[in-house]
Amino acid sequence: MAGSPDRSASPDRSASDLDVLRRSHRGKFVALAALLATAGGLVWWNQRPKPIGNDEQAERVLVVPAANWRYKPYLEKWGFVAQEGRLKTMVDELHEKLPEAKEDGPAAVLKLADWAGFAFVAFEDPTSLDFSGLDIEGGVPTFEKHHRFAVVSAGDYAFPHKLTVNAEPSKFMNGPELDLLSALFAQEPLASTLRDDPKNGPDVIVLRTKVQEGIDAIDAIKAAEATVAKIADKARALLVDKEQADPKPTLVGGVQESVHPIALADGGILLLTRKANFSSSTGFNADLELDRTEQFFYVPAGADPVEGRVPCTGLLGGSLEVSGRVLLVRTSPQGDALLLHDGGRSRLFKLGSGGCNFSELGEITVPIPRGDNPGEPHASGRVARVYDDNGESAVSLVKPGDQVASDLVRTSKLSLSLPVWLDDQVLVGTGRDTIADGTGAYRQALFFYAADRPDTALRIDAQNFDAADGLASVAWVPPGPQGARLLVQAWSSGGGERLFRVDAPAPAAKLFADAVSAADKTPTSAEVRDGMEPRIIPIDTRDWTFTPILNEFETYDAAVSPDGRLVAFSSDSEIHVVPLAGGQVRTLTRNELQDHTPMFTADSKTVLFRTRFPIEKTNWTLSTARTVPAGE
Repeated sequence: MAGSPDRSASPDRSASDLDVLRRSHRGKFVALAALLATAGGLVWWNQRPKPIGNDEQAERVLVVPAANWRYKPYLEKWGFVAQEGRLKTMVDELHEKLPEAKEDGPAAVLKLADWAGFAFVAFEDPTSLDFSGLDIEGGVPTFEKHHRFAVVSAGDYAFPHKLTVNAEPSKFMNGPELDLLSALFAQEPLASTLRDDPKNGPDVIVLRTKVQEGIDAIDAIKAAEATVAKIADKARALLVDKEQADPKPTLVGGVQESVHPIALADGGILLLTRKANFSSSTGFNADLELDRTEQFFYVPAGADPVEGRVPCTGLLGGSLEVSGRVLLVRTSPQGDALLLHDGGRSRLFKLGSGGCNFSELGEITVPIPRGDNPGEPHASGRVARVYDDNGESAVSLVKPGDQVASDLVRTSKLSLSLPVWLDDQVLVGTGRDTIADGTGAYRQALFFYAADRPDTALRIDAQNFDAADGLASVAWVPPGPQGARLLVQAWSSGGGERLFRVDAPAPAAKLFADAVSAADKTPTSAEVRDGMEPRIIPIDTRDWTFTPILNEFETYDAAVSPDGRLVAFSSDSEIHVVPLAGGQVRTLTRNELQDHTPMFTADSKTVLFRTRFPIEKTNWTLSTARTVPAGE
């Protein structure tokens, strides 16, 4: 039949025809699957949660604070549109605006944000909230201690919700408002404004323009980190790289802490440190505040001065909460007694053996006027103090448990300075007459006191020091071969300052006893005795020697090595040493900083001192500790 297929010609289909048919069937199945998938997608699309209310804009933020803190002004300053309110207030607001809403907690706030057109909700203290009912991309994270804010996307940005938290706060520029900003800029598209990406479209460019102040604040945090790092590098360069001395001093303290070093009698070094907390409000300039806690560290003899420091738990457990602006620290010249004065309290400590093994001898409750020197401690448990005011001067001793100080001398005719201990009983200090002599001069002198002989003092006039006009200071020296030794700084109007070694013919206690005995046997001696005034006995100095060891230097903070060989002193903001016997001066530091307060370690081989250095980009200076070999 015309038009009918010729079935007799091919009773069976060829293999190629079957392949074509199979492919045709597979194509139908694929098409059907795609159709079903599309249909399913349409169902999901129609049934998915949809944004409601106003369109969301990325610069619109809703804040739920946990504390009494206003974040809205900060956000508005940074270019955001912001509202804030407590969680309960937000939930009540939702139910008022949308009575049919059933949500509670964070879910309710997110729905309110969606209705009002806020792209993000910032929740303060996220650990106190339950986010488990929300569809959050990647699940609810584990919040760390520093996570002050969790920001959750809302509305058009919420399928699913994106949750971001603030980065760990910067040590140098921080605050809760910056934590909020950090968590916000972790969200897209805000995060894209921080990237210099050529793929950023017009929307990102417009958003960047709106929140440029916030971007600047983020950049300022990074700038603050860089600024403080640069400050530390510059300080280290001043202390190490630019030091011209050979050998160079070794840095003991850090450049981001204030360090007060003390050489101890056991050969170690005690470091009293306060951390310098840097901050920056702009990212370009910096400020700092010293920590309120004083930390105590110990560097054992021979240990690396930086890596070898360990907490000195033998001293108040290793730290002290400072109540005053500055902790006043006084130590005995031998480094075996320590006095800490803070907030009107003075606590006395004695060093034992075993490495920073301090025992507290007690608190000295006898008050001193604000700003006065708390005294010169001694390992015997006594502290020497000086009072000089209202036309009256006194040197006294006080110990823990005393209700009042015990006067050694009290006078209206002398102005006395704080003495130093020569031994367990005898002290020596400088002083001057408050009544002019026949030439109109106020004579100055050394005065010796004995703890067991109150109301008596021995006197050596300044004239014994090559006719000096005055005596500036006196320092402890180990006893010499014949007896007591002193280091005295004298001055004269025509010859400037000079440093003298004073050699006594006998130990200090014997000198005092002999002078008093001789005065008792000679009633006509030149001693001064007037009413209630103390007994002042002139010393016969014919067997004494007064040896000038330094002439051309204006000296400060002179200290003698424990072996009695060298004198360290500061002059022109550098550290120098000179033999106690006299000789050539050697300069141990050469820099543009302020080196001061030298002292020797117990083995006399090392000079420990403080260095005051400026903190760049601030108005501050800090003091750290350095050491340098004392040499021969």
